[in-house]
Amino acid sequence: MDREEILKKAQAENKDERELQIKVKSVTWAFIVMVVMAAVFTFIRARQGLPVMDLCATVCGSVCAAMTYRLIKTKDRFYLVLALITFAAMVLGIVRFAMGK
Repeated sequence: MDREEILKKAQAENKDERELQIKVKSVTWAFIVMVVMAAVFTFIRARQGLPVMDLCATVCGSVCAAMTYRLIKTKDRFYLVLALITFAAMVLGIVRFAMGK
């Protein structure tokens, strides 16, 4: 390979890595916004005497999915603990919502 080919290959790899970092950060920001908005709506609904467990179950389900994915990819037990906790909170939220609380 000549110098130009090596340079093009390195630039392509850097572009791929940069795009991956952008995707990861965008998902992180989406996650943060979802949690903040759910917290705001939960607060408003609770003040109005409306059930809030559907929002709690939604957020916990999203976190559980993310932690399960990380567990599968990394095999780190920390993510197993987080996935189990958020799964239990999600199930509790669904049950309480179904009961009208």
